[in-house]
Amino acid sequence: MFLVETWLKEEGAATLIEACPPNYKFYQSIRGNKRGGGIAVIFSDKLSCNEINLGTFTSFEYLAIKVKTDHSLLLITLYRPPKSSPTFLSDFSTLVSAVLTNYDRIIITGDFNIHVNKSGDSNGKDLLNTLDGFGLHQYVTEATHQLGNTLDLVISQPANINNISVSDIAISDHYCVLFEFPFTIHSNRETGATHKRCINESAQQKITELISSRDLLNGHKSLDEMVAGFNSNLKEILDEVAPLKTKRSSRVKTSPWINESVREKKRQCRAAERAWRKSKLEVNRIILKEHIITYNNTIRTERKNYLSKIITDHHNNTRVLFSTIEKVLNPGPVCDMLSLATTPKCEEFAEFFTNKILAIRAEIIRDPNYLQDAPIKEPPTLQTFSAITEDDLYKLIKHSKRSTCSLDPIPTFLMKNNFNYISTPLLQIINTSILTGIFPSAFKTAVVKPLLKKPNLDYNTLNNYRPISNLPFISKILEKAVFLQLNQFLNENDILEKFQSGFRANHSTETALTKIVNDLRLSTATNKVSALVLLDLSAAFDTIDHNILLHRLKTWVGLSGHVLKWLES
Repeated sequence: MFLVETWLKEEGAATLIEACPPNYKFYQSIRGNKRGGGIAVIFSDKLSCNEINLGTFTSFEYLAIKVKTDHSLLLITLYRPPKSSPTFLSDFSTLVSAVLTNYDRIIITGDFNIHVNKSGDSNGKDLLNTLDGFGLHQYVTEATHQLGNTLDLVISQPANINNISVSDIAISDHYCVLFEFPFTIHSNRETGATHKRCINESAQQKITELISSRDLLNGHKSLDEMVAGFNSNLKEILDEVAPLKTKRSSRVKTSPWINESVREKKRQCRAAERAWRKSKLEVNRIILKEHIITYNNTIRTERKNYLSKIITDHHNNTRVLFSTIEKVLNPGPVCDMLSLATTPKCEEFAEFFTNKILAIRAEIIRDPNYLQDAPIKEPPTLQTFSAITEDDLYKLIKHSKRSTCSLDPIPTFLMKNNFNYISTPLLQIINTSILTGIFPSAFKTAVVKPLLKKPNLDYNTLNNYRPISNLPFISKILEKAVFLQLNQFLNENDILEKFQSGFRANHSTETALTKIVNDLRLSTATNKVSALVLLDLSAAFDTIDHNILLHRLKTWVGLSGHVLKWLES
C-alpha cells in the first residue's frame, strides 16, 4: 500500500504501527520540520524489501523500495506539492534515468498534482511526453480527485499493470487507486514451525509432584556434576509432562484498547458504508465520513486512556514506562527473525561477531608496562564470599525477571512456583560455587541473538546488528548473589569512582548529564572556555583485557583468595 501526504512526523511512527495488519511492516519518509507531506509504504513481511536512496530532489518527495524478485523490481512513491518548483520535470527525468538502467521493472505511483486528463494542460503534456521518451506508460484513466481531475498516477513499463481501478473510499478528497502487478516473490518470512509446550494448570501440578519427589542433584558432590544433575532432572520432568510440540508459527497483533465501544463504532461505520455503496447518494457519503471520523476519534481516545492508565499505575517503575513508550514508538525491524534462524546464517553471524572483536583487539596498542602502576595506598581486602541463606535466595529469585533462556531446564515461572522444592539443591549449587571460587562450566554458555541496532536498517548487512547474550536463569541468580556482596564491599570502602554513573543504584545518564551541565554553567559564569570530549568505544565490554582487569581487581580493589579465584574462573 502506497500512501502520500501522511502528514506524519518522526514521532508519528506509532500511527503506522497501529495501521499495519499482522505480519505487515512499513517504511516512511517524513518532510522534516515543514508542515504536511510525508510518504509511507506498507508491505507484507513475506516480501524482502530494502529502502534505497536515489538522491535528493527539491521539487518532490519520494520513497524508493527495492523488492527482491526473480527480476529486479523498484517501487517508487512520489508526492509533488501543488506549487512545486519549475524544475520538477528535470528532477523527475534525472530520477527515472538513474533507475531505468539498473532495474528490470519499475513502478512509480503517487500524487503528481498534474492534470494529465486535460489535453490543454502544458504540464500534463510535458509529463506524458517525458514518460513516452523513457518507454513508460501512465495507466490511470479515471478521475482520482473529487473535482474530476486525474492527479494520482501509476507509471510503469507497458503491459506490467493489470486490473487498474479507482474507488472513492470517502476518507479523502483523493480516491484510492487499485491495481495488480504479478511477480514471483523471494519470501523474507519462513513459514516454518515453532516448538512449544502445553503447560496448563494440570501440567504444572504434575511437574510440582515430580519435582518434590526427586533428588535433583542425584547425590553428586562436585559442582559441575550437581549442575548437570539439577538441569537434567528438571528437563526430564518437563519433557515427560509437557513434551515439545511442533506448531505453525503465527503472530497475533494485539490492541488492548479496542473495547466494546470501539467495536460498536466500527459496526456503525460498516453499516454506513454499505448504505452509501448501495445508494451512491451524497448524503450517505457524508454520513459515512462522519462515522469514520467518530470511529477514529474513539480509537484515539481509548488508546490514550489505556496508555495513560499504564503510565499512572507505573509512574515509579521506569522499566515499565520505557518498555511502554518503546512499543508505541518503535516499529521494530522490518525482518522476521525466523528468516535468520538457519544454521548457515547463525554460523555467519557467529563468525562476524567473533572476527569483529578480534579485529578491534588487534588495533589496540599493547603497552608492556601496563601492569606496573599501583595505587597510592593499600586497598582493603576481600578474600571470601559469605554463604547465602534460603531467605537470600528467595529474594533474589522473587525480584528477578520471568524471562526464560532456551538453556534453562524449565521455564523461569516454574522455578519460581516450585521454589520450596528446588531451593535446597539450588542453594547447595550457589554456595558451593562462591565458597570454593569455582564458576560452573554449564553457566559459561549463552544463547547469542542478533539485534538490529536501529529500526529499518538493512537487515542483510551484518554490521547493522549487535549481539545480545541470553544466559541461563540460575547463572544470573548466581551472579546476582556475588554482585550483592561485591557491591557492598565496594560501597562500604568507597572504592568506586566518584563520578561513575553506570551500573550503580540511584545513578543514571541523568546524574552524569547533571554534573556536566553544572560544570559548563559554572565555567560560563566565570567567563572560562569549556571543551567537551566524548569517547565512544566500539564493543567496549568485549574488548576488555582480562589480565589487566584481574590485575586491577587485585591491586586496586583488594580482591584476593576465593573471591578473585571465582572471577578468574
